[in-house]
Amino acid sequence: MTNSREIITIRKDGSQIVEYNNPLFESFAVKSYYGSNQIYYVTEHWHEDVEVLYVIDGELAYNVNGKSVVLHAGEGICVNSKRIHSNRSVPGKPCAYYCSIIHPSLLCSSKYIENTYVAPLLGANSFDYLLLSRHDWTHVILEELERLFEAADPKTIELDILEASFRIWKTICQNMDMPSGAAAPASLEVGTFKSMMLYIQNHYMEKMALEEIAAAGNVGKTLCTKLFKKYVSMTPWEYLIHYRIQKSIELLTKTDMSITEIGYATGFASASHYTKTFREMMGCTPAKYRKDNSACRSDYFLIPQRDFTGR
Repeated sequence: MTNSREIITIRKDGSQIVEYNNPLFESFAVKSYYGSNQIYYVTEHWHEDVEVLYVIDGELAYNVNGKSVVLHAGEGICVNSKRIHSNRSVPGKPCAYYCSIIHPSLLCSSKYIENTYVAPLLGANSFDYLLLSRHDWTHVILEELERLFEAADPKTIELDILEASFRIWKTICQNMDMPSGAAAPASLEVGTFKSMMLYIQNHYMEKMALEEIAAAGNVGKTLCTKLFKKYVSMTPWEYLIHYRIQKSIELLTKTDMSITEIGYATGFASASHYTKTFREMMGCTPAKYRKDNSACRSDYFLIPQRDFTGR
């Protein structure tokens, strides 16, 4: 296990900084698997990168800007840039998936290409996500992701990723209407919610009042609660507890810290309160969760972990 650290690192605006497989090439790709007796959860976050995920076995639940979907084997999702999203296991269901995260800069071979084909589809008034299926035009996206993971040449993997990325983006451009330049009114609402969510994520280990959360978004308590219900289907307090439990899960699986240390580090008043809350939410004790989830794997990286100094 590693020492305690932030698992999701962020910029000043709260967006995630993706740790690319090759720091010189803005793409992250991984094949992950967890069993039916394991609980998997990635908390709400957003990043500049476009995320494409394909479920090859089992089921996976996704939430994007407050909308929830369950992906089954043979289905996938493409999440647009800067959209709030999270994903989690479906109780009693295993899951194996391919996931590729690509920064839009890889698609911008010139300013003209960026302004004509890329930037318009990344804006707040464009799509939040696309559901990917074998039965419509999005099958091309699934096939490109499948080809990358199953048939790409390791010697030219970065070029294969670029080729697949352009094919995927070309398919989206061919089948989606280019939005107008005017921003959708809902984008202001999302920005307000992000500010309040970020406040909780930055202060989850502290005591806080609803007024403080609402003030982070410059809104009243009623609207604050309404926006949390809309985008994460929870009250601010429920989201705070869920986030504390999520941070504790990261510490359970990534560090050697004791249960008591983890409880205090994530804002709980005592180890017994932490254990009680964890059991109510996760169905087991923190110690049992740590034991059962030690086998959750992200064991295949698309880009070989070689020397990235240019050799």
